[in-house]
Amino acid sequence: MVYTKRRLKKGPIIGIIVIIVIIALIITGVKLYTHFTGNEYKLSKVGYNETEIASLLKMDDKVIDKALNSKYNRHLIPLAKQKYFLWKNYETYNKYIKELAKETNNIDYKEVVNKVNIKRNYEYYTHTEKTDMSKGNAILVNKYYSLPQKYTPSDIVEVSNWHCYGTAQIKKEVYDAFKNMFSAAKKEDITLIINSGYRSYESQKGVYDTYASTGGEEEADAFAARPDFSEHQTGLAIDIITYGASGKTFDTTDAFKWLQKNAHKYGFILRYPKDKEDITGYSYESWHYRYLGKDLATKVKESNLTYDEYYAYYLDGDKNEKGKN
Repeated sequence: MVYTKRRLKKGPIIGIIVIIVIIALIITGVKLYTHFTGNEYKLSKVGYNETEIASLLKMDDKVIDKALNSKYNRHLIPLAKQKYFLWKNYETYNKYIKELAKETNNIDYKEVVNKVNIKRNYEYYTHTEKTDMSKGNAILVNKYYSLPQKYTPSDIVEVSNWHCYGTAQIKKEVYDAFKNMFSAAKKEDITLIINSGYRSYESQKGVYDTYASTGGEEEADAFAARPDFSEHQTGLAIDIITYGASGKTFDTTDAFKWLQKNAHKYGFILRYPKDKEDITGYSYESWHYRYLGKDLATKVKESNLTYDEYYAYYLDGDKNEKGKN
């Protein structure tokens, strides 16, 4: 029997090759389309390098959108990475960085974000605005946020001389909270005494003018608030002292140590902590406590932030404006 070789027909082979080529072209086309329409390519065209692009692609969509729809900004990534970054302050962050760049190339982005959030990129008592009175006990009063002109709070009551030196007044809710705190401290043989409470506009003006007359306005601003910018005028702030201690020595007492552990449980926070002068705008005051209410005071305590910082990030404006990634 004689065998003969079968010849494959060229038609089917050519058809298969054509199909393979077409598939390869489609795959290549899809890849090219994906590449040229993808964020990685678009970001490179804006001007971001490979390292920056890798960082951006791991971040929130809002950061990527900002990078895609704005001119190249080398500060965007380090700014957006900051815990307390706020989109509403983005342009102000950049303006402040430009000012700092005139003096140094070493930009501390954490400091930039924190300072802009609380308006510390501006001089004291400039760019001021009225505080949001609808926030009740949570109102912020400092050198940028003022009370209504010659504000007088409601529910001001007299403090018993059992709880204060001389005479003092504070809001009833604050006094009730203080009495509970006073009783708790007494059980541990600690006496808390109110040294100062509510001050009217006129009274605060007198305090401020006294400092200004002896040390000038700059010194006065370090130690006292201007009228309508004072926490004491809210009726929510008290100065606390104890037997045998002055303001300068209060932080060496057991009373101060007790307050550091327990004040927040009764709704109070240390308003002007040590080493936070550049944030709060005031010298360290171990005796000055602000009433916020138990829940908020506990949150502020646990955050390790000053109230100025906490308010800016958690209480002021729309939470959707935060730049978390």
